[in-house]
Amino acid sequence: MYQRLLVPLDGSSNANEALKSAIDLAKDWQAKLVLLNVIDITQFSPQGLGGGYAAVIQGLRQSSQEILQQAKETVEDAGLEASLIVREGAPKQVIVDVANAADAAIDLVVMGKTGTNAFSRMIVGSTTNYVVQHAAPNVVVVNDVAVTE
Repeated sequence: MYQRLLVPLDGSSNANEALKSAIDLAKDWQAKLVLLNVIDITQFSPQGLGGGYAAVIQGLRQSSQEILQQAKETVEDAGLEASLIVREGAPKQVIVDVANAADAAIDLVVMGKTGTNAFSRMIVGSTTNYVVQHAAPNVVVVNDVAVTE
């Protein structure tokens, strides 16, 4: 059915639930997982942070690697393979760009309903909503178990 599942991860509990769902789907379909973390550099200005900008960005890059490495271990523990992608930019646009890229060959996006940045969601709209509206592949939206129980 689906061969390559894109799973955007931001470290939130909802993204972790999406990863669990993606693992279950990948097992059923013998699919490969593509794990994506987007470093949201749009929320920082070099002028606003002054000399601290480089340190903040480096910290975000480190956090990104940790999120993806932990997710990769979870995938491998389930007996599956995963490739990792790190991008910098506006998360909703980057997710759509990766999902729609011909060379990525993404069949399905599996993502959480909400992420880590509630303020941004209120001001500029939901990343999930944007991806559902603009991604060429189908999108599965996973609810956070902690919220629904």
